[in-house]
Amino acid sequence: MAMNTNLGELISTIYEQFLVQYGDEELASVATAAVINDLLATTGPRRAEREEAA
Repeated sequence: MAMNTNLGELISTIYEQFLVQYGDEELASVATAAVINDLLATTGPRRAEREEAA
């Protein structure tokens, strides 16, 4: 069964999990940004473009 979620929901969920884990809003925010950046850097059309250029 497929689950539909949007980017905003994903970011909120990741942030909430880091907030529980770290108990600090700033640290949760930075960790969330790092995870989202990593996800965007390793998926999607930009990855394909980088692989073609290599």
